[in-house]
Amino acid sequence: MALKGGREKLADALGVHPHDLALWVAGRASPPQEVLEKVLDVVLETPQAVADNGSARAQRKPRVLLAERPDGCAALARILGDEFLLVPVHTLTEGLDLLQGGALATSLAFDAIVCGQHFEGSQMLHFLERVKTYPPTRQIPFIGCRATPTQLGGTALAAMREACEALGAVAYIDLPERELHAGSESAAIEFRDAVRAAVRMRESAERVRILVVDDNPDAAHTLSALLRMAGHDTYKAASGVEALKLGAEIRPQAAVLDIGMRDMSGYALAESIRAQSWGEGVRLIAVTGHGSPEEVERARAAGFHHHFTKPVTLEQLLAALPAQKA
Repeated sequence: MALKGGREKLADALGVHPHDLALWVAGRASPPQEVLEKVLDVVLETPQAVADNGSARAQRKPRVLLAERPDGCAALARILGDEFLLVPVHTLTEGLDLLQGGALATSLAFDAIVCGQHFEGSQMLHFLERVKTYPPTRQIPFIGCRATPTQLGGTALAAMREACEALGAVAYIDLPERELHAGSESAAIEFRDAVRAAVRMRESAERVRILVVDDNPDAAHTLSALLRMAGHDTYKAASGVEALKLGAEIRPQAAVLDIGMRDMSGYALAESIRAQSWGEGVRLIAVTGHGSPEEVERARAAGFHHHFTKPVTLEQLLAALPAQKA
């Protein structure tokens, strides 16, 4: 599968059904002799890849298990592009076979799992629970998402975010909600950043305490998850008042502020933070939908170190953080 770029491509090369291949990989059935001979042919077709197996692993694309119904998988694949080796599954049994079906399944070494909430009906949380309670797969970063629109309201979606975090997911990303509020381009950038961060998750040698302030809970959650996956400690506030109270408790080293909040603008909040004893040395980063020279100058006057116009990438934010140890 590694040589061919995934299970479905290998199944095509062997002339077999992907379900049969999944059973063989999971050790639940044995392939016929003629299929084993075809596998040998596949290997012999790429001798250099076999000889340089270690190098190939180091240079391979990150392998991401994409668990969703077919239309959701297609939507997610369009967003992720060809940066990742995507292995789509549409049923719980299929996903668990690939992840937990024995030594061969474990050797696939998925770098991340992206699972939509429509996965085999509504099996996302059950799949997440199974992944996180099985020791060999527990450490694989898991991103839950809503890939296509549904009738769920804000309360239900907030509960979904909380359930995903409680079960061990690194993030729950609501793509239709992000597209509605930030536009499709910004939502796609955020989603790709989240998957990139997930496959590169590591403990940072220089953790930074970051306060994320946005009155859009989905935007705050996504940004916090991205920074947390990059190895930093993140704290969320939904208003200026909450941010000032939380800031006094955690004494952040950096704060990412949305400018267009309803209760208190990001400019006013920045000035208030600067007036606090704990806020004098905080690295302030503005994130806004507008980037005119007047607004950049206003941000500078309010005490911001950086001013980013949406969509902002994770790399931009990481480069703006203070290079100091927590």
